[in-house]
Amino acid sequence: MTEFRDDFPKSVADALGKRAAFICSNPDCRILTLAPSEEDESKFLYIGKAAHICAAAKGGPRYKAEMTSEERKAAANGIFLCSNCADMIDKNSGIDFSVERLVRWKEDHEKWVAANLNKHKGEKGGTGGGGTIIGRRGTIIGGRGGDSGPYGPGGDGGSGFIKGDDGLIIGGDAGSGGTPDGRGGRGAPGPTERFGFPTSMWGFGHGGHGESHPEYNRRIGLLKTIRIDYLTRFSAEAPFIEAGIEQVPADWINQRLAELHETWRVELGVSGYIMPPLASSDASGAGS
Repeated sequence: MTEFRDDFPKSVADALGKRAAFICSNPDCRILTLAPSEEDESKFLYIGKAAHICAAAKGGPRYKAEMTSEERKAAANGIFLCSNCADMIDKNSGIDFSVERLVRWKEDHEKWVAANLNKHKGEKGGTGGGGTIIGRRGTIIGGRGGDSGPYGPGGDGGSGFIKGDDGLIIGGDAGSGGTPDGRGGRGAPGPTERFGFPTSMWGFGHGGHGESHPEYNRRIGLLKTIRIDYLTRFSAEAPFIEAGIEQVPADWINQRLAELHETWRVELGVSGYIMPPLASSDASGAGS
């Protein structure tokens, strides 16, 4: 008897491919999965595959019994890969490719697609870091290029050169371009962080930070002051906020901004506050 499978509907498989720009989501592959047929101008070659992160059937790689049928065949449980990488992640019952790793591939790839393929002219992302080793048994861990921003390109990753045997180059990740709210380009986590090196090595290859707009710095200063006011007023909550378990409520921040006659407000995001984009009138400094 054939094992029942929760395969993706065509609409989900199509969406996964389009969100990935039909490029393999494996950061070490990123092959384009479409090519024109050389024999028929109306046809094309396709090696893409919508692969399950958690297996579609019992006994498969990374199978989770607690998932419902709908969850197994939902887009959230899928990643777009080339056929070779889709087969690779399922080898050895998937023990070499964890759910967390595949989810990270998917998220990072979609960010990469958005930064590199859906941008305006002049907003080129940075080049990833690499290196050259002349010798035997050398290892290169290439850094990633910086994402572009609305005001310019991201930086280039660091690189290196070693002449000799047993060399190791860890190419630094580049910083990203500035953000719409005026923040300068953020430094991307380096390869030592992404690949699970001991924390004592974190920071090597970490991208540098770009300069922020003066108005952004002014707003950050206000947020710091408002945060201190809240911690003073509600001291019982201070340990949780200082430990990062809780945040100063956005309602408090926005009320204080209104009292200070500021025209901008913040929203509470998943990992912090979301600042509004800078308008042309913001360049002069204070709110009206």
